[in-house]
Formats: sequence, C-alpha cells, structure tokens
Amino acid sequence: MTKITADYHLHSDVSPDCKTPMEESCEAAIQKGLTELIFTEHMEMFSANFKRYSIPYMQQYFDNLAACREKFAGKLTLKAGVEMGQGHVDREWEKTIIDLFPFDFIIGSVHKLDNVDMGKMAFADEEETKRIIQQNLEYLWTLVDTCDFDSLGHVDLVKRYAANHGIKVDLADYPDQLMPILHRLAERGKALEINTSGIRQSPKEALPSVRILKMFKQAGGRYLTVGSDAHLAKDVGADFDTAREMALEAGFRHIALYEKRMPILVSIE
Repeated sequence: MTKITADYHLHSDVSPDCKTPMEESCEAAIQKGLTELIFTEHMEMFSANFKRYSIPYMQQYFDNLAACREKFAGKLTLKAGVEMGQGHVDREWEKTIIDLFPFDFIIGSVHKLDNVDMGKMAFADEEETKRIIQQNLEYLWTLVDTCDFDSLGHVDLVKRYAANHGIKVDLADYPDQLMPILHRLAERGKALEINTSGIRQSPKEALPSVRILKMFKQAGGRYLTVGSDAHLAKDVGADFDTAREMALEAGFRHIALYEKRMPILVSIE
C-alpha cells in the first residue's frame, strides 16, 4: 500500500456533532479512491449525574451501517467502530456497550475533563494552560492504563484548543508524563492514531506531531492507525499522503487495519 486508502476515524449524523449522512461520506470516499472506512461515532463517558449515551443511539448507528454496507457492497468495505471518550470515568457503561455490539475497532479518546469539553475551556494564560495540560495527561494515562480500546485517538488534541486561543502547545515538551503513556500504550499492544484533522484546523499539523510519533516508536510502539476525523464528506481521507510521510519519517513501515479488533499490518512502503 503506497497510498493509504482506509479512513479509520470519521463521523456521521448519528454523532451529535455531525450533520453528514453516512451515505454521503461513503460516496465521497469512493470518489477519492478509498477502499475501507470505519465510522467511529462518539460514545462519551461522563461521571455521576450526567445522562449516558443510549443503547438505541448505538443501534441506530448499526442500522445505518447495515444499509450502507448493502448499498456499497463490492465498492467499499465498511467495518464497525466507535470512539469512546474518556471511558475510564464510567467503566461499567464502557463494558456494557463493548459487550453488546460487534465492533471491529475502538478508538480511546479524551475530549472532556471533569465533564467539560476541552474546546469550551478558557486557555486564559500560561498557568491555566499548564493546568489543563496536566489534567489532560492524567486522563490520558488512566485511559491508556485501564480502558478497553484499540487505538489512542488524537493524543495531543489539547493543542487544537490551545491554538484556537493563539497558544502553542506540544505534549512532547512534557516527556516525563508523555513517555510513560506511550510506553504503556506499546506494552498493551495498542495503536497510536495519526489524526489529520489538525492539518486543516488551527494547529496546522496532524495530531500528533512527528516528534511524538518518534517517541512512540522509541517506546516500542508497533501499530499506527490513520483517520481524518471527518465530520464533512469533503474531509474524508484528507491529507493521508502527509500522514504516510509522517509515519515513514518516524520509522514506521506499516499501518494497522482491524477486523474483529485484531490488528492487520499493511505496508506503506
């Protein structure tokens, strides 16, 4: 595979933050020459007193997926996935959802800290930014150490929201906290995601940077996944050539595809 043709992180109008029908993104993927997609709808976990995402919500995803599998049979491989947000804050519900549905692939992500989306936090000054970063790193460690997932999504997502406030953040500048996370990720045989959304958003670079990919390689990491995090059909598969170049620069020669949550290494040379 000299070209990456599998998008392992995108959303449809099942997710509350997306209005694009699954069918529309499938059609865009075929036009762009992609061969495989995994729609990873949000399943956000909250601590006490917050309403859980429902089982009918996830069933709607599988219903839509079945319809698209039928429509695009022979043209596009559609596997089943989910993006679990901060699963460690409600391990019971995380396990319930994973046991109920036949996922091929699960992304573990941190979007919220103390039930507040990082995009809504005030990066008011250097001190507040460092507080957010430290809490984010604590969440990442707990997620990577304890949660059930296959690939760690946009590990340095915090830099997107800091950049929205004109603040540059690089988690590679926190090696004492980041390297144990990457070591644990590698130790558990989990993948690290190259999420290309940052290239078209305020950071103007992928999540994570090549610097962090090299740290993951140094930590013994074997698996990378690639996703556009598309919420619009036009962004499906966006900047995958850049993702491939980043992976190669960091010393990786394969990306991982998944089936029934088992990794399959595919050459990118």
